[in-house]
Amino acid sequence: MLVHALIKGNKKAFETVYIDYFDMLFHLALGFIGEHETAHGLVQDTFAKLWECRKELHIKTNLRNYLYTITKNACLNHLRQQEIILRNNRDYLIPEVRYRQEALQSFGDPYSELESLIEKVDEAIDRLPENVRTTFKLNRFESLSYQQIADKLELSPKTVEARISKALKILRKDLKDYLPAVQAVLGFLGL
Repeated sequence: MLVHALIKGNKKAFETVYIDYFDMLFHLALGFIGEHETAHGLVQDTFAKLWECRKELHIKTNLRNYLYTITKNACLNHLRQQEIILRNNRDYLIPEVRYRQEALQSFGDPYSELESLIEKVDEAIDRLPENVRTTFKLNRFESLSYQQIADKLELSPKTVEARISKALKILRKDLKDYLPAVQAVLGFLGL
């Protein structure tokens, strides 16, 4: 429904998409580019492109994967342009640029890669103790504040805070082997 509203030019839908996905895309771009300003600019370009081309959107999987692909391609194009500039100046190609470009190219099919990472995050969340998982999901997926969760579950806000902290600690530990690839998903979840 959000995509349909976006296609129709609904600015509130666009703002929602921007708020929901900016951090995830920024962390993805930062992981590949390594420069805050450049990564920020590439993600801004992603959203500008989304708005400009909204009427022609044909999303085959979901909006998250679509934005991931646009951002990944923008990063790859940026790294290619850096390489061309360095070659035209007859400088030696900075090894880090080559490394980032190869890493980005070998990242695989963006849809299956991201779906696989999301599955791993979902599985890790499902392994959380039930009370911790419930609290975490209310905060991260339903965007409830600690106070709202405390009221809903009849807990103190400090208990809610402790459970969220415990969830984050467990998730970081469970997902450490998948970093930095899972960085984008963790950024989206605010971990």
